[in-house]
Amino acid sequence: MKSIEQKVIKFISSHSLLSANDKILVALSGGPDSVFLLHFLKKYQKKFKIELAAFHLNHLIRKSADEEQGFCAKLCKKLSVPFHTEEFDVKSFAVKNKISVEEAGRLIRYDQLNKYAHKFNFNLIATAHIADDNAETVLLNLSKGTGIKGIAGIPVKRENIIRPLLCLRKNEILDYLKKNNIKFVIDESNLSEQYERNFLRMKIIPIIENKINPQFVNSVLTTSINLQSFNTYLNKILSEIEKKYVVETNEEVRIKINLFTEQENYIQTEIIRKALTEKFDFNPSQKDIRKIISLFDKQVGSIETFKQKLKALRERNSITIFSNKSLPEKSILIKVGESKRFDSGRMIISKVNSLDVKLTANKNVEFVDGELTGESFLIRKWKDGDKFHPFGMKGTKKLSDYLNDIKVETKEKRNQYVLISKNRIVWIVGKRLDERFKLRPETKTIYKLKLINE
Repeated sequence: MKSIEQKVIKFISSHSLLSANDKILVALSGGPDSVFLLHFLKKYQKKFKIELAAFHLNHLIRKSADEEQGFCAKLCKKLSVPFHTEEFDVKSFAVKNKISVEEAGRLIRYDQLNKYAHKFNFNLIATAHIADDNAETVLLNLSKGTGIKGIAGIPVKRENIIRPLLCLRKNEILDYLKKNNIKFVIDESNLSEQYERNFLRMKIIPIIENKINPQFVNSVLTTSINLQSFNTYLNKILSEIEKKYVVETNEEVRIKINLFTEQENYIQTEIIRKALTEKFDFNPSQKDIRKIISLFDKQVGSIETFKQKLKALRERNSITIFSNKSLPEKSILIKVGESKRFDSGRMIISKVNSLDVKLTANKNVEFVDGELTGESFLIRKWKDGDKFHPFGMKGTKKLSDYLNDIKVETKEKRNQYVLISKNRIVWIVGKRLDERFKLRPETKTIYKLKLINE
């Protein structure tokens, strides 16, 4: 058994990365690290008593992308390893979401890996990150401002993702592949200094190793692993504090304002960082954290925008962090006799007779004159410039002013729906009817509007 293989086996054992009967999906790019990982796991498959498959993402960035995809397919066929692949336009995704191509690639890669792992019942995903990658990550995080988690670098294990090669250096892997005549592909983008990681790997780390510490990368790894253990302990403490100040729903995270008056700055920072990382898989820089904290001193309605279409909104009693994806702007057509679902619940519009009209304090039920509305309606979110004639009042009022008058929280206000007929607002859904469509003594056609919160 070669020393490099012994090193990986010991690392796997010391961190309990594998167990008998594990089903592992290997992230295979075709580069030297992932090729070594696949060969290693295949060689010791019987020893570890594991099941293997590989996944390759064709990011469609380079001309050679199709060749790399073909190489990975042939390699898996040669090793008798089931192969899965997916094509995704990473550049377009990056532009659309205003993030770097590197970040887009990472997000898509993990999303697809998890999708295939779930689809084919793989309980573990193995990535080929090595010690060099970890050192780059630590330096990159330090340069942009980070907490303990950032300094801790790449986790040896995080949920269902394992990194069995974190103990190895790039030169060890290249020597092994060369001696064993194992082929791999070269990603030419790794040779360009325009990417931050490449610049660190090609320029900064060699200077540190030459001038300060030849074992810099290994020293960083040792520190990272120690900090990961400390971070696990810290997370237990933060989780208890978090219960008091953070409320999470399917779409957003609300951070109560009293966090900023009752806790020290460090706790504030780590609570925010934890919430963003766990809820949105977004690792914020120190600048991002400061932007969120600064909202405490700003007026209600102030907004800060971040990558991945995230926004933080100052409300009366909280700072709410949410994704734009949760704020669709579509209009929904609904006709009398239909029931339609939308973000706020379900809308039902039905024709009734005068005996069915029961006026109550329930703001989720209203009755309108069908001769004035017509049979077709639109459900949409309100927008700037919308006006209506509030029931029981004289004259029109801006919808924004009305919502402010009744003290609607800013996030709820942004999600307020209106019911439209003939380009006029009939109902501020769940809140107030428009005076122009109320029932009259001579009304013959009556429609019942009902909102069901689901």
